[in-house]
Amino acid sequence: MNPDANLLVKKLIQKVVNFLLKKKDYSSDFYDADIFFVFGSKHKTAMCDWVYGIRLYTKSEKKDNWVTNKFLAELKYLVEKQLEQKVCATDVLVEVS
Repeated sequence: MNPDANLLVKKLIQKVVNFLLKKKDYSSDFYDADIFFVFGSKHKTAMCDWVYGIRLYTKSEKKDNWVTNKFLAELKYLVEKQLEQKVCATDVLVEVS
């Protein structure tokens, strides 16, 4: 994949993440997030056209998998709707700070 395309998709995913973080649903659970890599697949038969890694930051010691999964599902839906291609989060890190 073209490195410029990887950067564009990374910026798009980061914009969607920032939008979701401002929503009332997630503002109390996560205060920041960053996309730390994005790669496009070279194979037409791959399950995902794009794979990415995301790091979510929370102040809560209690890590609620349900909220994280809901966030990732909504992120996947919104990004796929804009790209019209499949995306998959392969690395999801939740850091308490």
